[in-house]
Amino acid sequence: MKLLPGTRERIQRIFKGEAKAVPILAQINEHVVRLCGGDMREAYTDAVKFVEMNLAVFEYYRLDMPGFYYDIYNIEAEALGQRLNWESDRMPDIDRQYPLIREPSDLDRLRPPDFKKSGRMPFVLEVMRRSHELGLPVRVRFCSPFSLAVNVRGIENLLLDILTDPPFAHRLLAFLTDEVLIPWVQAQREATGQPKIAGNGADAAASPPIVTVGILEEFVMPYVARMNEKIGNVTSMGYWGYSYLYKHPERFYKMLGLMASVSPGALMCLDPDVGRTGPEPYAEYAREKKMSLMLGLDTLLLQEGPLPEIVERCRRYVTAGARAGRLVMFLNDVSVYTPPRNIQTAIAAIRHFGKLPFQERPLESFQPPEAESFESFMGR
Repeated sequence: MKLLPGTRERIQRIFKGEAKAVPILAQINEHVVRLCGGDMREAYTDAVKFVEMNLAVFEYYRLDMPGFYYDIYNIEAEALGQRLNWESDRMPDIDRQYPLIREPSDLDRLRPPDFKKSGRMPFVLEVMRRSHELGLPVRVRFCSPFSLAVNVRGIENLLLDILTDPPFAHRLLAFLTDEVLIPWVQAQREATGQPKIAGNGADAAASPPIVTVGILEEFVMPYVARMNEKIGNVTSMGYWGYSYLYKHPERFYKMLGLMASVSPGALMCLDPDVGRTGPEPYAEYAREKKMSLMLGLDTLLLQEGPLPEIVERCRRYVTAGARAGRLVMFLNDVSVYTPPRNIQTAIAAIRHFGKLPFQERPLESFQPPEAESFESFMGR
């Protein structure tokens, strides 16, 4: 599939800081497959079909950057031997009944994966190569050390290790960091011929109330820092749970500081946290620290609406987020059940209220767009 006229120019304007409106990204994994009438297993194992489907939906919604979001949290764990569950209407996920490391001694038998053969690592490398051939920005992704440890050990087991056998927890995290993740990031960089390109980690498991600030300081952030020390230009994002700490300002801002330490250029804050606390504290923090801000819209809101509430949420986030100076809007994990009209309305609202240079606009100034069906778009 080829890019539509104007797509590369639209993407380039984002990188040059010349966007005409607040940029919009979307984590749209499963929705893509449902919209295209594809098969989940085929979509997540066939790089050609995966890229074609994601590119078609990216063009349909006229997003500002193609995501090509596969099941990022599973790749390294599966390559090590962790079992996955496959369902007909969901992307694969860790089989949490059978963790790969049931006993600490199981760690001793693990060997680093072969990036050209193990699991679906070849699938990921092929997705990256095809994106690069299309002239699209390529993102090096990985599951951050703590979340990867959760996926191969189990969250309950890992938290018990941290409490009762911290040396083993550190040994596990060191193995995953040094023997799996660092060479995997380098292999992805090599596949695109860009040895210095940023590596973006995903670390949702390392979030309150699952972990404490103390666990973040000892078992999470040091291993992201370790990756940076050894190969450079590595960030980690996807954290949530800010709202659980919001009533305790010292811990709340401590967490924001920890997040900023592993992603110094951008602060990512997602619903439902932002909906519970309001977007204002994150915008103010990002402005003070001279960071860009990414605000994420709620999965259920996008799925269920109603449309006026979607529009109001978009306006509120864009209006508050503009205080940060550099804002990106993110559609959280769009589900297979989300009507395209809801997504189209959210995108149109963000572009209307987020037109640059920013000027606050009243809610009633927005008119919902005429929605074209995906079938009609593909026919054109």
